[in-house]
Amino acid sequence: MFSVLAASVVAALLVASALPAEASVPAIGVPARLVYVSSQPQLGGDATVGGLLVMDISNTFAHVSPEGGTPAVSFAWTRDGAVIPGAIGTTYRATSADLGRVVAASVTITYDADSTTTVQASHPLRIAAAPRARGFNGDGTLDIFARDASGRLLLYPTDGRGNWQPTQVIGWGWNNFTLLVSPGDFDGDGTVDVLARDGQGRLFLYQGNGSGGWKKALQIGQGWQGFRELSAAGDFNGDGSNDILAVDNAGNLFLYPGNGRGGWLSSRWIGQGWQGMDSVGAGHFLAYSSVVTLSKSFWGDLQARTSNRNGYFEEYGVPGSYAGTIGWGWDSMARFGMAGDFNGDGDSDVYGIDRSGRLTMYLGDTSGFRQRGIAGFRWKGSPTVGWGWGGFTAVF
Repeated sequence: MFSVLAASVVAALLVASALPAEASVPAIGVPARLVYVSSQPQLGGDATVGGLLVMDISNTFAHVSPEGGTPAVSFAWTRDGAVIPGAIGTTYRATSADLGRVVAASVTITYDADSTTTVQASHPLRIAAAPRARGFNGDGTLDIFARDASGRLLLYPTDGRGNWQPTQVIGWGWNNFTLLVSPGDFDGDGTVDVLARDGQGRLFLYQGNGSGGWKKALQIGQGWQGFRELSAAGDFNGDGSNDILAVDNAGNLFLYPGNGRGGWLSSRWIGQGWQGMDSVGAGHFLAYSSVVTLSKSFWGDLQARTSNRNGYFEEYGVPGSYAGTIGWGWDSMARFGMAGDFNGDGDSDVYGIDRSGRLTMYLGDTSGFRQRGIAGFRWKGSPTVGWGWGGFTAVF
């Protein structure tokens, strides 16, 4: 019995000695640990060329099991699935290269080489053309258009810090037009444009040149005399092009989607009962990806309506349904509008002109919106920033 065991041991030793040295003792690695997160990051912000996109990770917490160690965290942004070089933070400012493309973001959490996970932020966004708020003269700051009684079109530019720059005359003979609106970049060339309707119902596109002047004017429609109001909705249907909302004399609301080249896609009816409202497009007024329309009711409430860029209002497009009221007493205003950020704090502002011609700037504050929704919206202040504005026949 002993001899058999001894022979077995010797045979085993001979076999072991024939194995390569590196294979004689199996390596024992550190087992991968499970990494998981509490929730997806949220992608939001101003999804337009020049706008700031934000990946919100405030409610995203990482855990690892078994516990131990502090994770390394990194961020990445993609354009139509391709990594955007240098975009490695929680914010990203969209460029002209992003126009019409889908921008997404992700966060990677790494505890060690074998314990890592990547989480995509929810709601990737298609980047729309530059909005009205980018301004007309190429500096990216708020500008206001005004037409005087003689038909001159004036530009009131700002420095982006709450101060007016010298007024410029940018056109003559504009008293032939019965409706004026700036849709932002309507033809896809990166500059802010103006739409003008004449007394015959013809609609013209005045192409901005990006430096406070014009390229050329093109007729892009006719039969528009049936509309009493046009407003610049921004990219209302999410295809990357700026659109127009139009209200007819019966109070019907229509969406006229731009095709991104200075023309139109098929229009459609999206609401009714708007004959008692004065409305303006406000773009990404609430500092997240939905676009906003502000409406002044006949009793003076300033109401916000939102669209998540699917071609419809989240509040169904009826006057009795809206996201919330952000002001009262606006029946004292002869005109109001939204043209961008007046004081440079990152929030969009609203201007109002009362019947004495006083221009007041209402400074928006969206800091409470994320926690409390529209009920958290506030005004930082309402300084008087101009007088004598009652003599203008159009302000937009």
